[in-house]
Amino acid sequence: MGVIGVYPISNTGSVCVHELDGDRVLASINGRDPCWCDVTEKVNDENEWESGFVLGSFFIPFSMVMRVR
Repeated sequence: MGVIGVYPISNTGSVCVHELDGDRVLASINGRDPCWCDVTEKVNDENEWESGFVLGSFFIPFSMVMRVR
């Protein structure tokens, strides 16, 4: 399965974004067991709404996902 974006969480792990489909994202940690996550918004440190998704206990803002291809 291809990866279109990456959000690093440590030196041994990262959240991989495999597919975007409207209001949901197919994502995994280190490419294992991908699951669909709903796109949502959360208030960031500057009190602005930011789009992203929640994978497990991590909120992943789209602005921090690095494009791979």
